[in-house]
Amino acid sequence: MSSLKRTRRSWSLAARLTTWYTVVSFVFVLLAVGILYWALEASLTHSEDVFLADKVHVLRAILRDRPQALIALRREVELESAARREYAETYVRLLDEHGQPSLSTPGMDALLPPSAFTKVIPPDVEASGGVEIHSDETTSFRAIAAQAHIGGSGPTNWLIQVAVDRRHHESLLASYRRALAGMLAITVIACPLVAYRIARRGLRPVHEISETARHIGSATLAERIDSAGYPVELSVLADTFNGMLDRLDESFRRLSQWSADIAHELRTPIHNMRGEAEVALSRARSAGEYKEALTSCLEESVRLSDLIARLLFLARTENPGTQLERERVRVARELAAVREYYAEAAAEANVTLTVAADKRMTAAVDRGLLQRAVGNLVANAIAHTPPGGTITVGARLDQGRVRIEVSDDGVGIPAEDVSRVFDRFHRADRSRSSQPGSMGLGLAIVKGIVTLHGGETEIESEVGKGTRIALVFPDAISLSRTSDTAR
Repeated sequence: MSSLKRTRRSWSLAARLTTWYTVVSFVFVLLAVGILYWALEASLTHSEDVFLADKVHVLRAILRDRPQALIALRREVELESAARREYAETYVRLLDEHGQPSLSTPGMDALLPPSAFTKVIPPDVEASGGVEIHSDETTSFRAIAAQAHIGGSGPTNWLIQVAVDRRHHESLLASYRRALAGMLAITVIACPLVAYRIARRGLRPVHEISETARHIGSATLAERIDSAGYPVELSVLADTFNGMLDRLDESFRRLSQWSADIAHELRTPIHNMRGEAEVALSRARSAGEYKEALTSCLEESVRLSDLIARLLFLARTENPGTQLERERVRVARELAAVREYYAEAAAEANVTLTVAADKRMTAAVDRGLLQRAVGNLVANAIAHTPPGGTITVGARLDQGRVRIEVSDDGVGIPAEDVSRVFDRFHRADRSRSSQPGSMGLGLAIVKGIVTLHGGETEIESEVGKGTRIALVFPDAISLSRTSDTAR
């Protein structure tokens, strides 16, 4: 059963749109046709009822005002009825006060006996609305029966019976039904064809996007979708897809650059180790010379090991699934610990290192990662601050977040390098690229740590005036509003 579900293919979007368009169109046409048919039938019936009421009104007026005018009665009963035969045959019968036929249209008795008219309208009630009477299974009539006063309002009443043959009415409805059936048939045939063409035309941008995506690879990430002329929804989709390609292109470019940088960084210590070993083995050496060669190889091995460790740590900080060991710590205490660790290095560089932070402020962070991020900034500032300079590490609350800033009055960073200082292996000071410990990963690690905490980094720098880098961590809290439980 599961294999059948996996192999079953769903309908294409064009097929779904075609089906829905056809069904909706057919239902709409069917509804419209039904309403038109009902309106036509109601109109024909109303027309017949109006004719019957007019006929009764005329006959009542003659019987009331001129009961002896047999010629006028005969004209209404026989001649007028015969004149309407081209449209619909009309039958009229007058019954006297004893229920005996006085005048009637020829042939009416055979089709409609007097007893067929069961509903009678009283003489003082205006005639309106007939009833349907069937003389046999195929012939129907619209009929009305009404009483009429003879000679005014006396007690003598005659009965007027009027009927209209509905064969013309039914013939017209039958023709209309055939026309409507043909219209529905055309709808069923034409709608799928039209709907499919509309769906294919509407989905053409989707196919263009699919074709572009199909041809995109690592070597063709520069291709983009031209969304000009697309509908709004598909234009947004195309722009989103282009944005994704921009990010992929940037990621591939950075990955390629990173791979080249790693190869370069790894090649240098390995090349040095190989050179030392080849020189040491080129001829017999003294014990001291061998020891010097081994010491040099060990230094390069340590450098190589440190580089690999930093790369692994950087990869961990950039992994969204990395688990942080968060704890609420006093920010000022952690900054003081960093200052104490780097105090000797700052003294050797003749640089003043100070800390200014609110002792009541805490933040939920990973203690070790926080110290490493701030430590990297301090180490970087010491390396770029001339003797006699000052480095300040501060922290303050900023709209519910803790903001840690490391500023110096050192050499600064050129404007073209400011936006790239957090990139891997990037060195703003090229003269330090070959110095021990300068791998261009310190600030990249800092950004990775802050990003892992859900924060952000900011930098301001001016050549000759110094640099200020800010680490903004969320979830800051003041001890004045909490119990003194932070470490």
